[in-house]
Parts: sequence; structure tokens; C-alpha cells
Amino acid sequence: MTRPSTRRGRRSQTASTRRSGDGAPERLPARPAAAERARRIREERAAQRGRLLPQQRRVEEKRARKAARKADRKAGRAAKQPVARRFKVRRRVALTVLVLVLLGALGAGSWLLLARSGLAEVETVEVTGTLTVSRDAVLGAAAVDPGVPLLEVDTKAVARRVAELPGVGSVQVSRGWPHTVEIAVVERTAVALARTPQGVTLVDATGVAYQKAPEVPPALPMLGFGAVGPDDPSTRAALAVLEALPPDLRGQVTTIDVDNAATEPTVRLGLGERQVLFGSTERADRKIAVLVPLLTQEGSVYDVSSPELPTVTR
Repeated sequence: MTRPSTRRGRRSQTASTRRSGDGAPERLPARPAAAERARRIREERAAQRGRLLPQQRRVEEKRARKAARKADRKAGRAAKQPVARRFKVRRRVALTVLVLVLLGALGAGSWLLLARSGLAEVETVEVTGTLTVSRDAVLGAAAVDPGVPLLEVDTKAVARRVAELPGVGSVQVSRGWPHTVEIAVVERTAVALARTPQGVTLVDATGVAYQKAPEVPPALPMLGFGAVGPDDPSTRAALAVLEALPPDLRGQVTTIDVDNAATEPTVRLGLGERQVLFGSTERADRKIAVLVPLLTQEGSVYDVSSPELPTVTR
């Protein structure tokens, strides 16, 4: 098997090469058939490339035209957008102005209709919340004339006039369409009594001596000092202690006196024949907590000005 193969190899080498004069092998020219076949292959490939190139050019030209059309459309939209945006803004501004003008005209027309047509004139004035303050006093202070257009009633001015009445703590005035002015009064509540040049006067929780007490005064503590008022230190201290007391103990207080008003007011409570030295308003809750059980003991003077060391004097 090896020998025939070797012979064929040697014959092929002898047929394709020959040695030169110096002994070096020399390659013989290629066979004409092989060269012709290679040439034909090259020509066929060139022809194939020539046929493919126009098709590729057409595809590329088509892509380029498509891209150009897309770019033109984009440029057209970009050019139109600012114009469209400006148009939209102007249209919105115009619509806003038109709506405001219409609303203004509608409001003016409504005002004229209500104010001048007689459809909404004052026919009644309602007063609520009065117990000790008379309704006639409130109506007189309000000074609202029937037949006046309801829209022209100055509710703030009416409220200021009514609030100047002695027994009125606060007031709210509103329009009740179509023909009513509503006045809601919150009266002052007396928590103590004070002796003033006008006689025994009612004092509210803010320290205002607002009204002369009736001939038979209510069962309220009497403030035993002068110059009662919201800015008076003695008044503020006395009413602060009175407010801090529990209701049952507050009802037992008959008098309230204040010492050392110029420096640090100290409060003394009168409970009939007994007296409580309360001291300053500091730690009022602690003092009251000590005072309540302390009052169960017999005594005449109960000192809780120092709640840590309370004393009872018999």
C-alpha cells in the first residue's frame, strides 16, 4: 500500500518540476486549462458584482429619499409648532379676558338688580342671644332702617355699634337673603361684683365692670379693692384664682381681696366666716389640691400660700 503511493508522488514531482544547471528545482509554467478556468471564474465574479451594484445603489437611493422626506416633515412640524403655540396662548388669554369681562358684567348687573330693583330690601332685623341686654337696645344701636337695600348694609359698622352696649361681649352681623339682617349677640357673663362710683357693678371674666348690678345682686364674690379693670394686676390675680377653683368651692367664695398689688399680688379668699390665704397665682393647681381636703378640718384661717407647709388656724 505504501509503495504505489510513493511512486505516484515521485512521478508527479518529476512531471511538475525540473532541476536547473546548479541543481535547484525550477517550477514549470501552469497548464493552459487551469489558467483559462481561473480567468473565467474571475470574469463571472466580476460580472456578478456588476449586476449587484446597481441594485444596491437603488436601495441606498430609496433609503436616502425616505430619510430626506422624514427630515422635511420634521422641519415643517418644528416650524409650525411656535406659531401654533403662540396661537393657543393668545386664544387662552382672550378667553380668560372674555370670561372676566362677562363675570364683571354679571356681577355689576346683579348688584344693580339687588340694590336698585327693590327685590332685596331690608324688611326685618332679627336679634338672637339677648337675655339681660334688651332687644330694643340692640336695635337702636344697630340703626338699620327698613327699606334700605340689603346689599348696602354695612355689617361691620353695625357690629361695632352693637358691641359698644355694656352687656354685649361679642356680636356677629350677617345678611339673611332676601330681606333680613341677622344680629347674633353673646352677652357678658358676670363672675364677680365690684363697688364703683356707680354702685355695685357686675364684672365679667375679663375684668370689665360692665353694668350696674340689680337691686338684689347675684350671689357672686365681691372684689374688695378699687380700680377694677382688665389691665389691673389685682383684678387679673383675683379672677385667675377664682377661675381655677372647682365649681363647688367657687360657689362658697364671698369675697376676694388682694395684697401687695404693686409687687406680687397675693390673694385672700373669704368663705363666710373662714378665710383662705392663697398667696400668689403660681402653682395654683397644687394649692387647690391641698386646700380642698384641708377645708374639711375645723378652723378659721387656712394658709396654703406654701402648699408644702399648709397650716390651719383655729
